[in-house]
Amino acid sequence: MKVFKHVLLIGFMFLSSLTVFSQSKVTGTVIDGDLNQPLAGANVMVKGTKTGTVTDFDGKFEISTSEKSGQIIVSYLGFVTKTITFTVSGNSVNLGSIVLAPDASQLEEVVVIGRGIIDVAKERKTPIAVSTIKAVEIQEKVGTSDVTQAMVNTPSVYVAGQSGGYGDSRITVRGFQQDNTAFLLNGQPINGMEDGKMYWSNWSGMSDIANFIQIQRGLGSSKLAISSVGGTVNFVTKATDKKEGGFVSMGVANSDYFKSTAAYNTGIMKNGFGASIMLSHWQGDGYNQGTRGEGQNYFISFGYKPNDKHNFNFLITGAPQQHDQNFTKRISDYLGFGRKYNNNFGYLNGQYISERTNFYHKPVANLNWDFNINSTTSLSTVLYASWGRGGGTGNYGGGKRSISELNPYTGANQSTYINYDQIYANNLADSDGIGTGSNYAIRASMNNHAWYGIVSNLKKELNKNLNLNFGLDLRTYNGDHYRQISNFMGRLSKKLCKVIGNV
Repeated sequence: MKVFKHVLLIGFMFLSSLTVFSQSKVTGTVIDGDLNQPLAGANVMVKGTKTGTVTDFDGKFEISTSEKSGQIIVSYLGFVTKTITFTVSGNSVNLGSIVLAPDASQLEEVVVIGRGIIDVAKERKTPIAVSTIKAVEIQEKVGTSDVTQAMVNTPSVYVAGQSGGYGDSRITVRGFQQDNTAFLLNGQPINGMEDGKMYWSNWSGMSDIANFIQIQRGLGSSKLAISSVGGTVNFVTKATDKKEGGFVSMGVANSDYFKSTAAYNTGIMKNGFGASIMLSHWQGDGYNQGTRGEGQNYFISFGYKPNDKHNFNFLITGAPQQHDQNFTKRISDYLGFGRKYNNNFGYLNGQYISERTNFYHKPVANLNWDFNINSTTSLSTVLYASWGRGGGTGNYGGGKRSISELNPYTGANQSTYINYDQIYANNLADSDGIGTGSNYAIRASMNNHAWYGIVSNLKKELNKNLNLNFGLDLRTYNGDHYRQISNFMGRLSKKLCKVIGNV
């Protein structure tokens, strides 16, 4: 019996050693043929087997297989699947760069406008760490959130939802806040002119119209006068589609979320003209209590290509929206009242009212002209304008009343939901009405602005390795900030009534 066991053990070790020594390594790098960048997350399978892997952030892959020859299948959503034949010499084989071409049947053909203005890394030779997110990936990742979710899991990028409502996200790149990161839309800087920050609810429609997003991490050369210590995030939108067609889509999700979208493209006609239009509507109750929201998105693009030298495109896009907000709470609040807890809202006669509502509409229009002067010289110019209208609400006066409840976690009473019925009754009972420190109203802090600019770049190719660029970046901005009453919660004060009467 012992001899038999030893024979089995030796046989097992022999078979194991054969299995180990028969393993071969197949390696390579998958490249995005459109942007000439490594393609992370591509699927790589050995044909006829269940052996496979996905590419890393640098587009690289490594597969261990018992096959000495065969084929691997490389696939990625939005790209044409490619089959590569391999033969192992020794114990490994490197297939080098495998270029995947965009799949025209899945990705609409688009005209990329302002090529000389949009500062994408593929056109430069500087050693910048880049991540490029294409339209199909954006649609997969965003879901019911804003476009910032497309950048989740991107190296050196941190996205936080801020416990708020729709579009209340914040981004840091390499640890730098948004005012130290440059955000561009088709070559147009979109950071706030006054504080350099980004308010993503103003760009809630970006996920529908983005052709791709490129995140450049760290310092790099730029054609614009912008603050980009953290990096640069380029949003490149769709333009006038080359092909005629359209679609209608509807979607639903949790928290009563609903979205509908319709689009139509004329295609580039024989006379060189074309147009693309997209409209969408969304609404939902939000994950947290008291974070309801709704909005629209429109995108209209007109293109004209009279000849091979000139290409014009005019587009206007905007996303009017309003959403109720939540703010960060103590851990004890969530432990006591649940993870969806929010104390920024209440009910008046059974009707829902939020004290904190963000409402804004920031349309952006730009006119692009690409001029191929000759084989080595080109001029790109973008004229743009933006008009922001809206603000955010909050309380005014010292008459705020809330409903107190026992926090099961702390064992103490604390203010929870706003008691609008009591506030309304107090305002009516005061002979002086609201406008005094003992009463309450909901005010709106308004932020209206007008922004105009021009960006132009002349590029001269001196030789294969050297280009000469001359640029122009001019901007002008005017902002108005004021407060107004949005809900009087009862009647006006005598003083306010007199002022309004005189007006």
